[in-house]
Amino acid sequence: MITQPLTILLVEDNPVDAELLVRELRKAGFEPLWQRVETEPDYIQQLDRADFDLVLSDFQLPHFNGLRALQLFKERKLDMPFILISGTIGEEIAVEAIKQGATDYLLKDRLVRLGQVVTHALAECRLRRERRKSDDALLLFRTLMDQSGDTLEVIDPETARFLDVNGKGPAELGCTRAEYLSLRVIDLDPKMTEAAWTRFVATLRETGSLSGETSHRRKDGTTFPVEYRAKWVRHDRDYIVTVVRDISVRQKSEQALRVSEERFRQLAENILEVFWITSLDQNQVLYVSPAYEKIWGRTCESLHASLETWLDAIHPKDRARVQRAVAARLITGAYEEEYRILRPNGSERWIRDRAFPVRGPDGSLQRLVGVAEDITESKNLQEQFLRAQRMEAIGTLAGGIAHDLNNILAPILLAPPMLREFARDDREKELLDLVEKSAQRGANVVGQLLTFSRGTGGQHVSVQLCHLIAEMTGIMRETFPREIVIEQCITGSLAPILGDPTQLHQVLLNLCINARDAMEDGGKLSLTAKNAELSEAEVQAHAPAKAGAYVAVTVADTGHGMSAEILGRIFEPFFTTKSLSKGTGLGLSTVFGIVRSHHGFVTVASIPGKGTTFTVHLPVAPNTVETAAIPTAELPIGHGELILVVDDEVPIRTVTRLLLKRHGYRVLTACEGAEALVVFAEHRDEVRIVLTDVMMPGMGGVALIRSLRIVAPNLKVIAMSGLDNSENHVALVAAGAACILAKPCSLRELLETVHEHLSGELLSVD
Repeated sequence: MITQPLTILLVEDNPVDAELLVRELRKAGFEPLWQRVETEPDYIQQLDRADFDLVLSDFQLPHFNGLRALQLFKERKLDMPFILISGTIGEEIAVEAIKQGATDYLLKDRLVRLGQVVTHALAECRLRRERRKSDDALLLFRTLMDQSGDTLEVIDPETARFLDVNGKGPAELGCTRAEYLSLRVIDLDPKMTEAAWTRFVATLRETGSLSGETSHRRKDGTTFPVEYRAKWVRHDRDYIVTVVRDISVRQKSEQALRVSEERFRQLAENILEVFWITSLDQNQVLYVSPAYEKIWGRTCESLHASLETWLDAIHPKDRARVQRAVAARLITGAYEEEYRILRPNGSERWIRDRAFPVRGPDGSLQRLVGVAEDITESKNLQEQFLRAQRMEAIGTLAGGIAHDLNNILAPILLAPPMLREFARDDREKELLDLVEKSAQRGANVVGQLLTFSRGTGGQHVSVQLCHLIAEMTGIMRETFPREIVIEQCITGSLAPILGDPTQLHQVLLNLCINARDAMEDGGKLSLTAKNAELSEAEVQAHAPAKAGAYVAVTVADTGHGMSAEILGRIFEPFFTTKSLSKGTGLGLSTVFGIVRSHHGFVTVASIPGKGTTFTVHLPVAPNTVETAAIPTAELPIGHGELILVVDDEVPIRTVTRLLLKRHGYRVLTACEGAEALVVFAEHRDEVRIVLTDVMMPGMGGVALIRSLRIVAPNLKVIAMSGLDNSENHVALVAAGAACILAKPCSLRELLETVHEHLSGELLSVD
């Protein structure tokens, strides 16, 4: 006897009753694999596994009942029979269980019927599943039909009537679906007769499929050409399934394609890019657009005559790479390369060349088509952008170096004025003068670094560049070698700009000296200026410069020029092509920083052997004009006011304390912010001013200022920073700094700043 495997979940608290159920199932021809549970948690755990064929549940259990088990079963929407078994269930409860979804119920005194009940329940479950699959398949078929872009028809071969059609067919005929299904193929196809239909059906039955072209008649009587593919389908009976496509659409598409090809030809012959087609072996150019002559500077006929003329035009440094890429595209058909070409006049252009495969119906590669465009301007913009990014990174590094150097130079610069009083003779004074001048020279170099990195220093006033240019021209004519011819040209009346005259003078001086050094054997130096209105496109590579009115100042020489490699590095600090005795490499980096601080930009063009041209663009000034303050003549003296000096550098802290004490102040010191707060708390009523460094370990200057403003809102705090930048200033001002003093500063700057803020405090108290 063949047994049927059966996996059962038994909800039964009596093991004996469970064994009786299993025994009866074995008698009925089943081989049960069963799991018994008694409590609701165990039942839920097993039920969630959902790998049973059947659930048999007792009605009354110690902790829950069969109706609860049925409820949990239905919540999980399980597709298996649930049979309720009990020795005490009444008919009302049994009916209620069936209403709630139980498959069947059985009394324990009638277990002899268990096999029959289970067999029936399993059969019903199987039929339900098969019906659902059939419904799903039918729904899928209907969905596919309705979503098809062609007309799909199901035809009765005996009557030639349409049994089904998707929405495309009625739409094309201009009728409803019901009207479509009332027709026969003979009504729809003007060429189809009864005899022709009989022959069509016989042939289709024999071959299984047919295809061809005919026409269909619309509801309004007009006809249109179609192509069809018919398939003989045998299921419960014979059907014909056809796919019909309106080829008038294809004909329109073909016509549109011809028009498109004509338009493409016109486009290809008028666009700026080069459109080309080559044979599969790439030995012959089938077509090249006229733009080739404009970009390559060679005739299309020369390219048709020999493909080698294209390869010969490629820059020698790029030629081998491009040859390898061309060889590889024979395999893949795809190709994209950027390379340089040399025009017959010697000029260089950058090209982006892309190829695409054209394949036949069988997928084989037939020919290659491509587009080549001149990207020289884009490359130049990209190079300028990368150069600007590199300058930004180098500027950040230079700013960091400047900060450390300023901390080193600050005590050296402050000490000589104090030590000079103790000098015993002229020799010692001379040595102190030397130290002070050397420190000041170092501070000037650091200032140039800061000017490059952040564009710091100087007050901006309204400046007429024509005066600076005239002054520079006069200096050059008096000091430059006579072999250098100097020309000056100012076009029109230059608009005023807003800037620092000293810094702008330095810009012109550095550029003119570089031009002089590039013409050792003489030449011509031209200094020109004009007003210029720049568009967004013209300034896009020089962010953050904005479109608008500018004054353009050009310094051009006829010297030895620069290579592309050198041109990419000229604005880097300490980079120079001059000997160590002739340059530090800070001239052009300073120019870069100053012009950027004036919201302008610098461009440079150079041809080796022919000269270099620098153009400085400076934005035209707004209507408002700022004037510079005039410093006081004498050093101010204190009157015993208590000053708290905070700095992590011991030399700076020591020198500042000694200088302030010598000039009439009392001084307390701290090495960082936390210590300064303790010292201030002990002398809160006496401290008049806090003089603090910004960058310190532990609590820095910004945090210290914020803390002091909380405990003493009216206390004046002067910040001292060796790294002067806008972000630093904003943070210090926001924290509550009264002013910001740049390191290294002179004794005058220190004493005047302290005196100014003490005087302001007295004035506000009065």
